Parts: sequence; structure tokens; C-alpha cells
Amino acid sequence: MLRIYVKRGALWRYHRLTRDSKKLPVSVEWDRRCEDRRAAAASPVPRDQRKADRRGAVPYTWDAAQFVVVEDARQAVSPS
Repeated sequence: MLRIYVKRGALWRYHRLTRDSKKLPVSVEWDRRCEDRRAAAASPVPRDQRKADRRGAVPYTWDAAQFVVVEDARQAVSPS
């Protein structure tokens, strides 16, 4: 199963993807993040002690089309 995360505020994109994927094995969801967690830390002691950023480059569709498609990790693992 695939998941499509839609950027906050992209109402038209969300409704269109929801409508067009009704008969497909796809879940359309809002991106629930409010802000970058590292930017939100207001305490004088940094909570994040990582030396390097682990995140990769933002997918092309996130900026261009306001959504990203990911494979659902819970569905991808098949019991043996």
C-alpha cells in the first residue's frame, strides 16, 4: 500500500488526490508536522546532539506538486 502526504494548506491538491484515488490502494493524508523540530527548540540547552543532518534532499514532487508518495512500511514487511 502507498501513502500520499500532502503539504499543509494545499486544499485543492488534497481534495483532488482523495477524489482520484478512491478505488486505488492508496491512503491520502495531510502532512501533520507544524514546524521543524530542531527549529522549535527554544531551550538554551540543545536537545538534538547529532553532528550531521540525516535527512536527504526533499523529493521533487514536494516542492513542485505539494505532495510526496511513500511506501507504507507497515504493509511492506510480509510475515514469513
